[in-house]
Amino acid sequence: MFSKYFESVEWLGIFAICAMVLFIIAFIIMLIWTFRIDKKKLEEYNNLPLEK
Repeated sequence: MFSKYFESVEWLGIFAICAMVLFIIAFIIMLIWTFRIDKKKLEEYNNLPLEK
């Protein structure tokens, strides 16, 4: 039922490409953030549940 509707939608291809580009940009930003995080802050975050 829905497949026939989606075949007639012209902007669906553009929407899929935009969604993929946004996902890739978010993934790259998270990757850069992960590699640039301060090691002292990371150690502080790791010990957070143990401190009271």
